[in-house]
Amino acid sequence: MRLPVTITKPLWTRAGVGLIGALLIPSNALGQTANAVSSVPAWNREGQVVWTHSPDGPVKSRVYSSARLTDHPVLVIWLHGDLGPGSESYEMALHLANLSENVVAAGLLRPGYTDAEGDTSAGLKGRAIGDNYTAAVTDDVNAVIDNLKSRFHPRTVIVMGHSGGAGVAANLLGRFPKDADAAVLVACSCDPKEFMSRFVHEHPNIPDGLANPSLSPIDTVSRVSHKTLVRMVVGKEDTVVRVQPSEAYAAALKRNGVDVRLVIVPGADHVDVLRSDATLQAITEVITAEGGKVDSSKK
Repeated sequence: MRLPVTITKPLWTRAGVGLIGALLIPSNALGQTANAVSSVPAWNREGQVVWTHSPDGPVKSRVYSSARLTDHPVLVIWLHGDLGPGSESYEMALHLANLSENVVAAGLLRPGYTDAEGDTSAGLKGRAIGDNYTAAVTDDVNAVIDNLKSRFHPRTVIVMGHSGGAGVAANLLGRFPKDADAAVLVACSCDPKEFMSRFVHEHPNIPDGLANPSLSPIDTVSRVSHKTLVRMVVGKEDTVVRVQPSEAYAAALKRNGVDVRLVIVPGADHVDVLRSDATLQAITEVITAEGGKVDSSKK
């Protein structure tokens, strides 16, 4: 079954437009929040470091708050890609919090990765070529989400990620279907075994025959809750994870009765897609649908 997809033109085409600027470009979509709001948390700018005792040991998150919160905000967790420094998760969480109301956004330092501050989350990073989307890593992320839920008492939880982070998020939807109410998967590494096989073939310095213990999101797609809202975005020119795995995973979700939409962005590669209008629209749609508000006046 081939899932119909939506193709849009990229909004940001100027060279040098960074991820930060892209996500702060206004959107037209607005959501609704409850009337009662708390005062601005002291940590909404600097971020609150949260360490979670996962099955593999302590895992780091940096958490930011939007300026206006209800007692039960929307909790967003961002997972960085395979080759990123890890700190990019914190930047994304900060921008998502600044962009929104009634949102607590957590940038998670994936297991085995070290951030710019020299902190390392427990767990195995592997070679970071599609081989670290394992059951153990998924269990560690589940522990972080449980911890953040107990701290912030969210009304809903959204997992978001780019590349390998999206692959881990997709595994989470199947392995722990009660963890998240919605997901935004950008340039998803949804077929880790195909990705690693191709990567090894393209890089002769990496030995052949390496085991890949990663879970494949499509193997647990039947366990994803029918109530989950999933939005996916991938660049048509993405030569890293390619379009087909996103198409296959989206089609499988659709067959399973999940509300999923895949957008393919013409001219966008693996990184460009993060700056695309389609990604901002997907983030806006999901946050709004889950009870947050995206403020179009913020730049």
